[in-house]
Amino acid sequence: MYYNFFKVANLAVTIIFGLACFFSVDAQDKKVIDSLKLALTHTALEKEQMALNVELGWYYLFANDSEALRYSAAGFKLAMQFGDTFNIVKAGRVQGQALRRLDRLQESINILSQVLPIAKRNRFTDEYKKILNGLAVAHTYKAEYDKALEINFQSLILREAEGDKAEISIALNNIGLVYFKLHNYEGALKYYNQCLALKQEVRDTVDLHKLYINLGLCFLHLKKFIESKDYTLKGLMICGDKCDDEIKLGAKFGLGEASFRLEQYDEAEVHLNESLLIAKKTGNRRFQAENLVYLAEVSMAREDYGSVKNRLQMAEEAIRGLEYNQLLMDIYKQFSRLYNTTEDYRNAAIYQDKYIQLADTLIGQELVKNIGKIQANYEERENIATIASKEILIKQQRSLNIAFFFIFLLAGLLVLVLQFGNRNIKRVNAKLSEAKEVIQKQNAELENKNRELDIEVDKKTLDLASANQSLKQVNDELDNFIYKTSHDIRGPLASLKGMCNVALLDVKDPVALDYLRKLDATAERLNSILTRLVIINQINNSKLSSEIIDFKSIVNDVLMLERKKGLPPDLKIGIDIAPNATIESDKELVRIVLENLIDNAIKFYNDSDRVDSFLDIHITQMVNGGVKVRVIDNGIGISESNPGKLFQMFSRASERSETGGIGLYITKTATEKIGGKVGLLTTPEGYTEFYVIFPTSPRMLSENLKVQSI
Repeated sequence: MYYNFFKVANLAVTIIFGLACFFSVDAQDKKVIDSLKLALTHTALEKEQMALNVELGWYYLFANDSEALRYSAAGFKLAMQFGDTFNIVKAGRVQGQALRRLDRLQESINILSQVLPIAKRNRFTDEYKKILNGLAVAHTYKAEYDKALEINFQSLILREAEGDKAEISIALNNIGLVYFKLHNYEGALKYYNQCLALKQEVRDTVDLHKLYINLGLCFLHLKKFIESKDYTLKGLMICGDKCDDEIKLGAKFGLGEASFRLEQYDEAEVHLNESLLIAKKTGNRRFQAENLVYLAEVSMAREDYGSVKNRLQMAEEAIRGLEYNQLLMDIYKQFSRLYNTTEDYRNAAIYQDKYIQLADTLIGQELVKNIGKIQANYEERENIATIASKEILIKQQRSLNIAFFFIFLLAGLLVLVLQFGNRNIKRVNAKLSEAKEVIQKQNAELENKNRELDIEVDKKTLDLASANQSLKQVNDELDNFIYKTSHDIRGPLASLKGMCNVALLDVKDPVALDYLRKLDATAERLNSILTRLVIINQINNSKLSSEIIDFKSIVNDVLMLERKKGLPPDLKIGIDIAPNATIESDKELVRIVLENLIDNAIKFYNDSDRVDSFLDIHITQMVNGGVKVRVIDNGIGISESNPGKLFQMFSRASERSETGGIGLYITKTATEKIGGKVGLLTTPEGYTEFYVIFPTSPRMLSENLKVQSI
């Protein structure tokens, strides 16, 4: 027994000495680790081995994550054997942090989730907060943003209850990181600024340089590139020569991206290559891929497509086997863009499909609902606190009203005493009282009328708000229904077309072949309708952008696409585009409008041998501002007795329509989205003319956006 006592005492002295060395001089960390290892080799007691393994895991963390994992796992196993809850929690937390830093995210989440309830149940508050942070970061890197946000808000509530502003700032920073990963940069900036304000209030400089770099990245994505560079350089200036590789890695990456957005491609490439070298040196595969993606963007801007492909392949290889799903989405998106640019549409479609499948998995409707619910729960908590403070004010006001009542009562008694002393004053006061009663009665009647009017106005306002909310809900449900239905039908439809194609190769019966061809054509038309329904959904939910529109380029692209599909051999196409016909608008929506009108005219051309079929495209600058596009043809013709009906969904102008009457509805929806106008005319010669008027300036576009938001 005495031997064990002295062994424990010696172990305690060793650990205390090691801690003293650690906190006094950083250069002596190795001596501390060596002393702990020596103690571990000289003890046969498993409880002492448990404590030493846990301490060694903690010391190795951030210095050698593999060793930290090895020792903490050994300590965790022994702690579980002895039921030592504190060492179970500490060893599990160190093990989870090491696994996360080694990019083994799911394993990190598993062990941290295992020890979290143990820490909470035993009130190990410090460990509980650290585990929450570790879990939130792991879920963030794994793109499980709803889980990360929920855990971060739990951490924030806990720290707010304790009132430690320095720790509150840590939780705010972590919440900002989740919003940053969600591309909600305004939300991220809000929490980062709250974090900065608290740090400045308590003069907390811990990780201040990291916070400035995070702010720089936010401004970067908000297209405030000068501010982005300023904040990033300020972060580097704070740590100076003591900036570690992790800080330099993020800072150089941020400077590289900001320089790229400012079209300073040479400077961007220098910063990104520096960040890439640090990432390779430290074995950080995530940042290797991040830098390679942006280096690919630099090459894309220089039209060096071979370099783009090479860098994207290296980026994809760097994170192979890891779970950085958001980064993988960015790589797929860049591949799709590259192959579209180089007209390799087969590979473009493959990567676009990969991107959509991963995006649907990670950023689906359930994620958005969960994030909204978590945010609402936190804001409701703040509202409850506000209501409680208002109730205190109401109680104070009630007490004040009682005091005023007694004051007025005493004043009334004083008046009565004075009235008994002077009859003349009493008579005057009586007349004044009568007049006062008349006035009060009139005021009461007026107040009743005003109250009734207010009630009626409030009722009408509530009815209007309810109607608006119902309409919005119906529209949202319709958009969601179209989106989900289109995606759900595409799979079976693709299978149906595949089976038709196989059957067409195998079946020899002419009647069966005819049915199969009709079935295949019908499936193709259904696929076209689904595609257009998805386009309608995208138009309704897209955020407008503004850039200078090159009508000539768009028209040529549309006609090139039509030639690939096959133009009628006798159709003559004329193009007349005024040189000064330019606007600032959303390029994709303008393209959709032109593509549908031109495709519509080609589809309904006059195939009679006695008619020389033509299609004329006129684009002119209008005198009073705006650009007018006219598409004129001598096709089979459309009655303009009720032209507005043609632009309604499922209204077909001819039996030739293969899309169920959706094309002109898409044209009208896209045109109105950017503030334009579309219509149908019959020329004096009897030809069919579709015209579109586009607004000419960003100011007109922004005014249209304001009207829509109202």
